[in-house]
Amino acid sequence: MNPLLPFIMAGDPSLDALPGLLSEAKSLGLEAIELGLPHSDPIADGPVLQAAAHRAIGRGATPLRVLESLAGLTESPDVILFTYLNPLIQLGAGRLGSLLASTPVRALLVVDLPFGEEAVLESELRRAGYPMVPLLSPTTTLARASKVLSERPDPGPSAPFAQRFAYVVARLGVTGTGQDTDLDPVARRVMDLKALSERPLAVGFGLSDLRSLASIRRMGATPVIGSALVQELAAGQSLREALTPRMAGPV
Repeated sequence: MNPLLPFIMAGDPSLDALPGLLSEAKSLGLEAIELGLPHSDPIADGPVLQAAAHRAIGRGATPLRVLESLAGLTESPDVILFTYLNPLIQLGAGRLGSLLASTPVRALLVVDLPFGEEAVLESELRRAGYPMVPLLSPTTTLARASKVLSERPDPGPSAPFAQRFAYVVARLGVTGTGQDTDLDPVARRVMDLKALSERPLAVGFGLSDLRSLASIRRMGATPVIGSALVQELAAGQSLREALTPRMAGPV
């Protein structure tokens, strides 16, 4: 099981810093990392990630420049591009596939793409080797979850974690720390989803403290850390300093 799935915002603190951050992540033994594509209207993001996106945009981190900065990088974990639909539509599936071909991006997590919408875009990207990560919210019924998981299929154990996992949203609302998340319903949710599919699960939204991360691991899922990490990086911590204490297994 992947022990941790970090989220960082491309262009924060700078695009020049991105290769070094990804290299550091790989040196920590991380199999995959989520990379946020800065967007001017990040509706699913809380104040920390909104501020990071706006800082990045202010420093010139356009979608095109972000993807160009990833070209040729080999010292990186597999990247899951965390984005919104509009930048993808503006680039188009064909151009996007060409831009991604020389990058470590292995999958996309499109927050505002309703399941079943933009089917042509999704199918074209999947054929190019860039599947969409299934996103399962607390309000997604098990019947609906089963359909989403079958329509965004698991490529199987030989495929990398980045292309296999489903993202389980721990709570309703936006991303952010400082909001208590009741993990008992999450545990029941993970158990129900594991009965539907053998694919790996990652759980995110509001997780950062060691106890919560360990609780998610005990469920047999991978915890996602986003807002807390972005905040710590903005305050000057290194990725290694921020993640090393959180990389431990269940306690």
